[in-house]
Amino acid sequence: MPAWRKANKKGMRPQAIDNLIRVFSKFPGIGPRQAARFVYWLADSGKPLIEELSASLLALRTIDRCSNCFRAHSGAASCSICSDPNRDAGKIAVVERDTDLEAMEKSGVYDGHYHVLGGLLSLLDDESRNRLRLKEIFSRTKKNGKLNEVILALSATPEGEFSARYIEKILEPAQKEKKFKITRLGRGLSAGAELEYLNRDTLKNALENRK
Repeated sequence: MPAWRKANKKGMRPQAIDNLIRVFSKFPGIGPRQAARFVYWLADSGKPLIEELSASLLALRTIDRCSNCFRAHSGAASCSICSDPNRDAGKIAVVERDTDLEAMEKSGVYDGHYHVLGGLLSLLDDESRNRLRLKEIFSRTKKNGKLNEVILALSATPEGEFSARYIEKILEPAQKEKKFKITRLGRGLSAGAELEYLNRDTLKNALENRK
């Protein structure tokens, strides 16, 4: 029985609150107690905020994934970054999630293309590799005639290190054929650091010292 259900096994809460707690409990890093606090706060916030939240959630239906880098966007098949002729098509930075891509863009220190994996490989879950866009990055490196470098811009965590080693392994055949470099972020990225939380200078140093 899920934790959120155990907490309400006596039917103490209205069904609408119980349902939303179940949804919030699916969010990364959110447990049933924190989810309950969110829901009760919303319940006390009044109808205008609830209606605004409802409209914002429905608007997410218009969001797609770029057909090239899998960045979240709306509109054409390719996002604005992949469609920009001024970007360096010879570089692809592999990032875990959209927030990491946004951190690199805000830093202003990277001018290449991206590939959003959709997560990291888990050391304990063999099925995690089936949920990531690993085949897609291999396909991109095979098809990209301008490719000079793949940058593994992943967090300095055990999962990030494991993912980087795995990607290096699967890209090895394409690397030998296409002669591109595979690099990682260098000095400035301390152990345990997650990419989206790095400041501009730290990220700049990590990119400039990649190896």
